[in-house]
Amino acid sequence: MNNPHNMWTDRDQNVIYVTQWFDKKLTVYDRKTGALIRNVSVGEAPAHVMTLTDTDRLHITNNGDTRTDSVMELSPLAAQVLRRMDIGRDNAHAHWMSHDGKTMVTPNVLSGDTTQYNFKTNSIDAILPVSGHFSHPLATGMMPDASKYYVANLLDSTITVVDMKLHTVIKHINLIEHYDPLSGAISGPVGALPIQTPVSPDGKNMVTANTLTGTITIVDTRPNLATTDEVVAMLPCDPGCHGVQYGAKKGGGYYAYVTSKFSN
Repeated sequence: MNNPHNMWTDRDQNVIYVTQWFDKKLTVYDRKTGALIRNVSVGEAPAHVMTLTDTDRLHITNNGDTRTDSVMELSPLAAQVLRRMDIGRDNAHAHWMSHDGKTMVTPNVLSGDTTQYNFKTNSIDAILPVSGHFSHPLATGMMPDASKYYVANLLDSTITVVDMKLHTVIKHINLIEHYDPLSGAISGPVGALPIQTPVSPDGKNMVTANTLTGTITIVDTRPNLATTDEVVAMLPCDPGCHGVQYGAKKGGGYYAYVTSKFSN
């Protein structure tokens, strides 16, 4: 595989899907044995892959595509390429799917905005700017009830919060607010160059991997609190922290797992 970048599984957890970011292919292999099932050509620089909860169809963002139909839809187990989906923008990266299979959101890297796509109408609900044209939105995370979603903007170290029903930007979370670039002093939680930023399955918090600072920031996502959509904690991580995903914890609750690309 040529730079395997992002993984997902099917609904029954029998296979693993892997995108090849420096190629044009999606790889499918058996989760238990590791045996190769198939390689599928999907487009330029496929970045992330996720499935729909209701149909188990796959959706892959082609980060290198310069055309607006830059998301590929495949049948379950990637047996067949079904269509290219027009999200109104090129160069999409780490998308997210809603719990009910109705909505997909994409961060559109080079245009500095985000698309909300409706599967039930097969149309775009909204395209919203994030914090700036050169913000480089790279990853998204969504509340489990699909009430709002978050966009991590790599180059300006902010996270944009979007209301999914009103299609409006609620706020911008400044991850370097507590950092003084002149003195280097840090007066609170800090995160520079944020990448993956998923919301916990119980909707209580969001964990963001910040590559430049080597920090993990925690945002309180619970509604109607004084700390709603505020950074409430910072944890250390190894150089180049990048990927984040949640897993169920025995006895209740969740662990967040963070991978670091510049360490072992």
